[in-house]
Amino acid sequence: MSMQRDIVILCNNRMAFPAMQTLYGLNKLHTIGVPVGNDEVLAFCSAFASQTGVNLILLEKEKVENQLQGLLESSEIKYVFTMTFPWKLSEKIIEQYPNLFYNFHYGLLPEMRGCDPVFESIRQQKQETGITVHTIEKEIDTGNIVLKRVLPIAANVTHGMLCTSLSYLGAQMVPEVVALLQTNFKGVPQDETDANYYKKAAAGDVCIRWETQDAKSIQALVNACNPWNKGAYAQWSGWNMRILEVSPTKNVTEHSHSPGTILEINENKGLIIQCYNNTQLRINTVYTDEGFMSGYKLLAFGIKNGEQFASL
Repeated sequence: MSMQRDIVILCNNRMAFPAMQTLYGLNKLHTIGVPVGNDEVLAFCSAFASQTGVNLILLEKEKVENQLQGLLESSEIKYVFTMTFPWKLSEKIIEQYPNLFYNFHYGLLPEMRGCDPVFESIRQQKQETGITVHTIEKEIDTGNIVLKRVLPIAANVTHGMLCTSLSYLGAQMVPEVVALLQTNFKGVPQDETDANYYKKAAAGDVCIRWETQDAKSIQALVNACNPWNKGAYAQWSGWNMRILEVSPTKNVTEHSHSPGTILEINENKGLIIQCYNNTQLRINTVYTDEGFMSGYKLLAFGIKNGEQFASL
């Protein structure tokens, strides 16, 4: 492995940080590119760049092509890795620099194309996810697969927890990816018959549907929305709130209740709600404009047994 700093990372999320540190440890990291306006990621990358002497560039959407062009013309760059990068690279620059651009996709391809496979994998109650490193082509998430690693999805894992696990998996994969690319490995084509593309979650995708979702489905949705959306949306008496943490429970009742009905609300048992298919859920944590709180604390706002949560 040549010991020359010749790899660029374009990133927009903390998931890239461990891989960045690994590449620096291999003495391969030349430049970090961060979109303008992402202050949280920029704060980390700025501190990292000033400590290590790695080049840092602030990318602007309208100028990103020229900025990359300038970098590639002025330096001996071998590879550009995109990790959670929000913008599509043009066909022109991909064709101009063949075998240069590779994406770390934090999901399994081709089954989980799209911008947030972590959300979809948890929401759909998948048993596993992983990282797929692929060549960047004109179409999103379609290029040849260079390396794929699978990660089991633990029960009750949240979006944030899974992002952390994937970020460390990405760091572990970096040396192998670099070694493969240096052998001139071109990757393996994706099987289009398995391909699915998922758009970014819209407001409707993060709302609880009491009438059609059982306790397990709601728990999966809530976990998929924690912490990035501060939970899944629910509504009581016209008041919107977000449910941030839940746990399944067996609440034995003599009568059947409509989904969304509050079966219990007290400090001892917490907040227990009827879900679809005669399943029940304990609401452990909610988020409202008034703050984060235990489910039973909604008592203070006048919520009582027998009342009903509505679907938005």
